Amino acid sequence: MTQRQYEQLAADLQSLARIIPLNWGGIQNDGTDKQINMFQIHSFEELERQTATLSENSKNYFRRRWFLWKSAQCDEYIFCMNNNVSPNPNFKDQSYDIEFNNNSALRFDVKGTVVPRNFRANINEVIEDPSGMIKFFYDEQSKGVRNNHQNRLFIVHHSYRAQEREMYLRCHWEYKKMVYREYSTRISLNANFVNYQNTKSDVVFIFENLDKTISHSFFAVR
Repeated sequence: MTQRQYEQLAADLQSLARIIPLNWGGIQNDGTDKQINMFQIHSFEELERQTATLSENSKNYFRRRWFLWKSAQCDEYIFCMNNNVSPNPNFKDQSYDIEFNNNSALRFDVKGTVVPRNFRANINEVIEDPSGMIKFFYDEQSKGVRNNHQNRLFIVHHSYRAQEREMYLRCHWEYKKMVYREYSTRISLNANFVNYQNTKSDVVFIFENLDKTISHSFFAVR
């Protein structure tokens, strides 16, 4: 992705945030994924054309998944604005998205997500110890060939104002630039990563507070 492509995509996603459905319409799975080749679609208009004959649930599934996929591309691009972060040079390789400090032990798949419904009532405890939430992400969030186990860096968006505000947090690009720069300067092999099924993970929390301010916190990287 070039800087110009990033700027255009980032602006488009901010505009689309208000209309993307909050719910999937169905769990991520190989059967639904095969209905169209989503990864060859680079504009929302083209996505709408290719899903025109599908059920409304399938349309909502692809609308949300496309939005999240493109948001993840922006997250990865912003991380790689930092000198010590590099992208996976093989775009077909699903083992990792970014690498820190030229160290293969610090390769991570970047996953943008939210606090799962069953964990929201205890949000303060989750922030202090997200290990249970991380296990949930690995075990429950996807099925089929996409369910690869690799090191993951979860970008967790949480609004204390309203759940649907997560979409706006995902597109808060200027704030994310600052957060990812801070994270990149702090990460090291000595971080207190969450270990699960031979992987290590961390969480970057991005919050919208009741007073409309934005804040963040890290778990393993202090």
